[in-house]
Amino acid sequence: MSILEMPVPSDVLTEVVDSTIFAQPERHRALLRDIRDFLRSSPADATASHLAIVLRHETHVAGDSRRQVIREFFESYPEGATAGEILTQMETL
Repeated sequence: MSILEMPVPSDVLTEVVDSTIFAQPERHRALLRDIRDFLRSSPADATASHLAIVLRHETHVAGDSRRQVIREFFESYPEGATAGEILTQMETL
């Protein structure tokens, strides 16, 4: 997927957390940091759908509600988008 076609990570997260406690700016930034850390520790070729599945059992991200939000973040991406592509988009902006 071209980086130009890739959704903007902060925009995706904003949509996912709308009307939740995670919509608060400091919590939003913390979630973006957690997502970035998770992506950095994941294989670059792992797909968004695979990452969402991994998060069902992942203990790297503390808290069930945080994991749920991050899982929804990855479910919002095209199935074949890779960790490397998403991370590149995050670090480009």
